[in-house]
Amino acid sequence: MSKAIQSTSGTLKYRLKDPKANGESSIILDYSFGRRNRIKFSTGYKVKPKNWDKVNQRIRAVSTINNREKVNSDLLRFSSEFIDAVTKLDEAQKQDRDVLKSILTRIVRGIKEEKKIDFTFFNYADDYIERKENQANNIESIKLKPITVRAYKQTIKRLREFDKEQGYNLNFNNIDLQFYYAFVQYLETQNYSINTIGKHIKNIIALLNRATEDGVNTYLKYKHREFKVLTEESVSIYLTETEIDALYHIDLSACPEWELARDIFLIGYYTGQRVSDYNGISKDQIKTFNGKRVFEFNQQKTNKRVYVPIHSRVEKIMKERYNSLPPKSLNSPDINKYIKKAGRKAGIEAPVTIKKIVHGNRITDTVKKHDLIVTHTARRSFCTNAYLSKMPVIDIMAISGHSTEREFYKYIKVSPQERAVKIADSAFFTN
Repeated sequence: MSKAIQSTSGTLKYRLKDPKANGESSIILDYSFGRRNRIKFSTGYKVKPKNWDKVNQRIRAVSTINNREKVNSDLLRFSSEFIDAVTKLDEAQKQDRDVLKSILTRIVRGIKEEKKIDFTFFNYADDYIERKENQANNIESIKLKPITVRAYKQTIKRLREFDKEQGYNLNFNNIDLQFYYAFVQYLETQNYSINTIGKHIKNIIALLNRATEDGVNTYLKYKHREFKVLTEESVSIYLTETEIDALYHIDLSACPEWELARDIFLIGYYTGQRVSDYNGISKDQIKTFNGKRVFEFNQQKTNKRVYVPIHSRVEKIMKERYNSLPPKSLNSPDINKYIKKAGRKAGIEAPVTIKKIVHGNRITDTVKKHDLIVTHTARRSFCTNAYLSKMPVIDIMAISGHSTEREFYKYIKVSPQERAVKIADSAFFTN
């Protein structure tokens, strides 16, 4: 028996689980493949370290070991049959741990491989999302976040609509460049933005990667370099302090839904949080430290815990309209709808040039700023205005939860002119 068996796919050798054991130690089949991938599989046999020939990877010729010849013969057979089986796999299967382990189970344990379910793409996607949605959150198997589950479900819904309309009979074997261009064109005719289309492509690639890793998919045409995520710089506005003031002071008492949406939006602005965190704050999140009232947030997206001082305007909103408590939550789509109306009434009408897709054609249009206000505008406005007010970036990031300054600077919306004015007030220029 040679030191190690080499194949075009990997290297197989035998070793002891504990070479320094006082008693017997298990003989382990050790298979290395790909980039730093490794499988350790127990052969079911044991031997004392002193009786193990490490160089030749076999039990030494010791007369007192009755099953020595059988063990050595089985080890030789295991490695020979395994390498032979691996050579018959396609390239994706050769890197699939589950496939390789099932082969070892069949050869070493003498157990027949369980018949795999013949998944279609939609069957697999539904099954994967359901498993990950309900899975326990542990190191080996990470549970998907609700926002990711929702994104995957939206992508699958769009794919089913596409499949039904186009009669594509979508499955793993026809998800290729032809599908890619057809699906992108279909989404364009539905007037989806480039970034939304890109998110759906990103989700498709992620699902196909998981299916490939699980040994369900062996078609890799989706890995073509042209099968890529589409992106473009989106039009992300922020409201100036003057516009925030106008929104705060406008009387919306005649439109309770507008008023509620406006108040929730302003709390988002004065806390710098995502809508998933600032919409529906509970009274238990109000804490007091050294006489200062703050909101405590466990950010849903990052799982970071942050504390934000309660702004005087937020205190006034809660006191005057909500019995000194945060306002009740409102569905995000409703906030988006009503905050636009509130913004229009507040006179937030600066023209903004946007690019969009209409019936598959990219066009340039000019809209009023209030039409672009959404829940996320609150957070972006906070970060931008706090930066322009010369609040230290590290303090802004402590509130917003951004991990790096690079990420933060990409996020804020500051024009070159605004940045120049801020720089002009620095000690370097004022001195």
